[in-house]
Amino acid sequence: MNCTYHCRNQVSLICIAPHKCQCQRKLCTQCQYEHGVDLKYTVPIEIFEKMMKKKFEESYLNQKFELAQQRTNFESMLSSTQKKLQQVWDELAESIKQIYDMIEMEDKSFLKIINNNMHPTELSSMDLEKLIQIINGKTLDNWKDQKNSYLKRLERTQNVWKQEVEVFSNKIRKKMMSRFQSITEAAQVYNRKNDLYKVLSQIENIDESFLNETLEMFKRDKITDCLIYLSNKKYQEMKWRFIYDILKNISEIDFNIQNYSSENYAYIRKNLIKYISQNKQIIEFLKFLVHLTAIDQRFIQCGSNSINILVEMKVDFREQSFENIRIQSTSLIGGNFVKCNFNGSNFYNVDISGMNLNYAQLFNCKWKCIKIHKLNKFDGHVGCVRSVCFSPDGSTLASGSVDNSIGLWNTKTGQQKAKLYGHSNSIISVSFSPDGSTLASGSFDNSIGLWDVKTGEKKAKLYGHTNSILSVCFSPDGTILASGSDDKSIRLWDVKTGKQQAKLDGHTHYIRSVCFSPDGSTLASGSDDSSIRLWDVKTGQQKAKLDGHTSTVYSVCFSPDGSTLASGSQDHTIRLWEMKTGEQKIQFDDNLNSILSVCFQPDGSTLASGSVDNSIRLWDVKTGKLIIKLDGHQGFVYSVCFSPDGTKLASGSFDNSIRVWNVKKDLLIQLNMSLQSQFILFQICKNPVLQVQGTLILNSIIENTKGQDLQQLFKAQGSLILEDQMNFNNNQ
Repeated sequence: MNCTYHCRNQVSLICIAPHKCQCQRKLCTQCQYEHGVDLKYTVPIEIFEKMMKKKFEESYLNQKFELAQQRTNFESMLSSTQKKLQQVWDELAESIKQIYDMIEMEDKSFLKIINNNMHPTELSSMDLEKLIQIINGKTLDNWKDQKNSYLKRLERTQNVWKQEVEVFSNKIRKKMMSRFQSITEAAQVYNRKNDLYKVLSQIENIDESFLNETLEMFKRDKITDCLIYLSNKKYQEMKWRFIYDILKNISEIDFNIQNYSSENYAYIRKNLIKYISQNKQIIEFLKFLVHLTAIDQRFIQCGSNSINILVEMKVDFREQSFENIRIQSTSLIGGNFVKCNFNGSNFYNVDISGMNLNYAQLFNCKWKCIKIHKLNKFDGHVGCVRSVCFSPDGSTLASGSVDNSIGLWNTKTGQQKAKLYGHSNSIISVSFSPDGSTLASGSFDNSIGLWDVKTGEKKAKLYGHTNSILSVCFSPDGTILASGSDDKSIRLWDVKTGKQQAKLDGHTHYIRSVCFSPDGSTLASGSDDSSIRLWDVKTGQQKAKLDGHTSTVYSVCFSPDGSTLASGSQDHTIRLWEMKTGEQKIQFDDNLNSILSVCFQPDGSTLASGSVDNSIRLWDVKTGKLIIKLDGHQGFVYSVCFSPDGTKLASGSFDNSIRVWNVKKDLLIQLNMSLQSQFILFQICKNPVLQVQGTLILNSIIENTKGQDLQQLFKAQGSLILEDQMNFNNNQ
């Protein structure tokens, strides 16, 4: 072939340079001279053909036998499977045929006798005996019943078989299509995605061993830029191309830029966890991203967000290695890292409140701007806390939980005083008697419990409601207990005898809340029927119906002077009602969500509310303005209650914890929104704020946001500072 540019010259060389060749890669000697192509990129045609042949042979593309053999094996397996299924089918068909044949034969035997035109004297003894039994007895009826029984069982078997075959077929089809689809998709061009879940959903078929292999490869080759490294491998094997595309995609989206532990991403986090909580492959991939922070700084934020999500999912990290990981701007509250290796790790601006670091290793670590809420946390509930209530003297806090237990806590220290068991289902409401000697509890088991606070013994169990008890409340003189239930009724009980005094009917839906007025003459109730009703305690008659809410009224509470009633509703509003007129005085609706609980401060100046948005708000009752929003809970705030002196506020939450907040007036005036943890006196939950018993620390920096050394705090909690130990040993 002659050269395109020098017609008289033969093409004798091929250009294999990585750049685009201006001579279309076909060169003559003059092309080479004029174009100045480096000699190492010019290959004689004969040698190029040999190179091409060798490459082709190395690629195994010409090994048709192996491909054919694999195809044959696959087809053989399918054929064998088909035969096995056919055998099962044939055996089933034969069994069914035999049963129907038997029924038909029995029918024919009866018909033969009945339709026989022979004179009775001419019948055989056996046939005549059968005929007599049919006439005298229930032989025919019995056979009819037996036959119907057979047919019904066959029909049920048919339906079950049809359903099981359909389920089995769908399962196999789904599984096989998923596998083949993953192969097909992997071979296609990767399409970049901005949605995190869509990115993660693509890695469902990545094997955990492959992720471990990738990390080991990065470490072995001392890689600091994964994408550059993988870009050189991505054309070698499909799996490397796929992981390259995924990581490149993740590196460019918000997940690798923003702090996903912040409140702004709470909704996204919640939905993501909902979708991936049962997906092992995605969980392993998030762990992979955490470990990737030790290798490539490009992935520090997405690795930090990954470990935050895994902690929120309560993934157990015990006894795992996190050497050299780099985590920044995130929250690891409540993470379980017992006996983990954090050697060489770098943490910056990380909230480690609630972390369990017992017996972990922290050698050569740099943990700066670390946040630890200085709380006292103690053994708490293992289910969400639906109700909290202070004793009249303020020394004890009671809590009711869906773990079927009631907790009694010391309000100064947070230490548990007692755990009361006796209900067989969730405790939804607790209330102290005015003298503090008795605690009432309402439960999903349809009963009310009365407990001796001093001994923890059950004094009585009250039955009468036909459904769950959602609210209990003592009258101011302690003689009457009111209860509201899912059975749409309110009942009044004589506390001394345990007998029902009255049943108040009127609500058309569940009773969510009951509350006595301070003088004990009136009972207020809130219901799923969106109404509030006021009842005369003496007569049991309805005094008034307060309409205004457009959805469930979850909570009602009288002001200390009895002039005002507060109500919180699913309609996102808090309303204050004038008791004299029954008119609405004011409405709080400052960016609220569903309100689950309201409570007046003892001096009546402040109203607390607990909400579905995980927050507590304190309101100025006179102006209706928001004083402060208290954040910290990780779930709905079901219950709020002021201490008798008004300086503390207790809250119970879906996150299984109880928090006790310092709400002194002078502290609220000196409000600093960035330091809200100073309002928390203590938190009662299953896990302590910081567990560092037996943690080994060597040559590490651990500082808070003020640059203060936290190692002494760790030491006080049971950590071993090895430098101190070495100095001690050297001085002996």
